[in-house]
Order: sequence, then C-alpha cells, then structure tokens
Amino acid sequence: MEFTEQLQWKVKIQQWAAGLGFVSIGFTTAEPIAALAPMLQARIAQGLMTSFENQDIQQRINPCAVWPLCQTVVALAYPLPLSVPPQDGEGVLARSAVGEDYHQLVSRKLKELTDTMIRNDWPGNFSYQVDTGPLIERAFAVRAGIGWIGRNQHLIIPGYGSFVVLALLLLDQAITADVPLKAEQCGGCHQCLDACPAQIIGHEPFPATRCISYLTQSKQVLTLKECVQLGKQIFGCDTCQEVCPQNLERIKEEKAYSSQLRRGANLLESLNLTKGEFLQRFKSTAAGWRGKGILQRNAFLVMRNLQDERCLQWLADRQKLDAIPPSLIPYISPKQD
Repeated sequence: MEFTEQLQWKVKIQQWAAGLGFVSIGFTTAEPIAALAPMLQARIAQGLMTSFENQDIQQRINPCAVWPLCQTVVALAYPLPLSVPPQDGEGVLARSAVGEDYHQLVSRKLKELTDTMIRNDWPGNFSYQVDTGPLIERAFAVRAGIGWIGRNQHLIIPGYGSFVVLALLLLDQAITADVPLKAEQCGGCHQCLDACPAQIIGHEPFPATRCISYLTQSKQVLTLKECVQLGKQIFGCDTCQEVCPQNLERIKEEKAYSSQLRRGANLLESLNLTKGEFLQRFKSTAAGWRGKGILQRNAFLVMRNLQDERCLQWLADRQKLDAIPPSLIPYISPKQD
C-alpha cells in the first residue's frame, strides 16, 4: 500500500470509528513491545498473574504471535455509559458492569467498522479483540498515542479520562503509525494510592491478584482481610478512577445525569436472586459472566461489612432450611482466615 493510500485509509478508519462512538483511535506497528517481557516474567515468577491472563508472554506483547499476518495495530477506546451513582446501603457495581456487556457492544461496533471497510474495498484482512484477547491493550494504546498510563494502571485519554473500554483492530496492511504521548503525567498526585482499598497501587510488579476488581470476580476463597477490603463492591471496583482528577468532569456529569442504568444494587435482592432473576437482571451485563454464586457471595460479604442486620436473619432462615448457597459456605465457617 502506497504512502498516500495509507493516509487515506487512516483518515477513513478514524472517521468511521468516530461515527460509531469511539472517542479515541490511534495506529501503531506490529512490532513486539519487548520492554514488557521482564515485567510479565516477574509477575509470573511471583504468582501475581490473575487467572484471566494468558501466560504466554509472546502472545501478550507480539501481535504477530497472535496473528502472523499483522502489520498494523489500531487501538480504539469506547466510552462506558453514564450511570446513576449508588445510594446509601446499596452494593456497588463498577461502571463496566452496568448496561449491555461491553464485550458484546464493542465487538458489534468493530464488526460494523470492518463491514464498512469491506464495503469500501479494504484491500486486506483483519482481526480484533475486546478485553478477552491475549494482547495487552493498554500497552498498544499507549504506543498508538491515544493515552498514557496513570499511577492507577489505567489508560488515561487526555481531555476524556479513563472510563473507557479498549479494543485492538489488527490489520494485514501497513498504515502510518502515530506518535506516543508523553509518558505518565500524574505529576505529584497520589490520590489513587491513598484511596485504593487494597493499598497496592505503586507496587512493582503490580499485584493484580490483590486488586478488589479481581477479587470480586475470583472464585477463590477470600481471606477475612480481603472480605473487609471489598467494602461495598459487589462487582468490579472504580475507586482509583473515581478520585483521579482526570475523571473529574465525567464524575460531575454523572451526578447531574438521569438514567435507568444504576451502579447501585439492592443487597438483599441480590442475595435472594433466583436463577431466572439473575438471568433477567445480570446475564446480559459484564457482571453476569461469573454466575449467580459470585454475586450472591459478594452481596453477603458486603452486607456483613455494612453490619446489615438483615444478613443475620437471612442466614438464620437459610440455615433452618439447610439451603445455604455453596458459594457462601466458606464464609460462614469460623476456620476462614
């Protein structure tokens, strides 16, 4: 593809993606991000990789290890929907867990984008991933110039913030790469370090297995300390982003926003979810993929954290009926540590 044609396709893809709602689009090469390999190896060696991460380092850092035809990586950011903040006494859902499952939503947007490319005679092939693919999306987004990594480990888009979903579109044609932004721009701000419930921000390598967002999704038995650290979170955790000055305008916008999308969840209702109610309420969201048991476990632990008296009555009633959900049994035993 000639240089002029590269620029034409670049402009077209940016325009089409923006028309589909993507707030930032950048291009980079398919060269591996070799500098990440030692950090990933250290995380593996120290047992800090989460169960959701691919441990094949090359597949994390090298697009051609995922798709040998790749010549260009397009990094795209899609905004999370505005939602109403939780009320007192409610369990808290992360922004990524409300509304339509972002994996499905953004995948559909990418399908629309690539369909448009095909209709306009795109001369090659493509592949893409949304969150669940092996490549480290944040790293390629940084190299594609759409943002920088804050102390809280999130990609921050200048003028927009970090409440976005990242996706990668892999192309088998070379397109002129964009220039990365200035690296970490947090300056002297340490608000995320102070606010993190697990107090893990700033640790190197980052102990993702202790992150509250991960713990709310993990099926491992949580320690008493981890249970307390959940606070009010029943799925995901936005604490480090909520205190970030880069998200200040978005937070203000949310507070003035009226929507049916709510980040608060009734804890007793969550604890009493039937299979049908779970499917109706959560299955189509990103909070549904781990199943009803995880949400019930988290709702129980949050009620206990809040010293909600309804939790004791619920537990007594269930014990009489010998109907304790299996996911809760480890947290009723005095042997938990």
